[in-house]
Amino acid sequence: MLRRHSLALIIAAATLVPAAVQAQTAAPAAAQPAAVPVDKSQEIICKREKETGSLVKAKRTCLTRQQWAYVQDTNQQFARDLNNSTMSRPGSQ
Repeated sequence: MLRRHSLALIIAAATLVPAAVQAQTAAPAAAQPAAVPVDKSQEIICKREKETGSLVKAKRTCLTRQQWAYVQDTNQQFARDLNNSTMSRPGSQ
């Protein structure tokens, strides 16, 4: 009984393996559509920013690469302007 059952399993496996191999080789050719250009500037990046005064709380902000670049440029310009405005003031006498 056991021998007949194992023989049936071997026969079933032998008939399924070629069909599975054929399906694997045919699937990638049919599944790959034309290459779509990926715009890296529109990729979304999420960052966690800790809240001031808290050891645990954090806020998650998700923006595209292009938006993060704009935020960084704006912050750098603000820091430059702040630095320049404090350097040009006369000191107190």
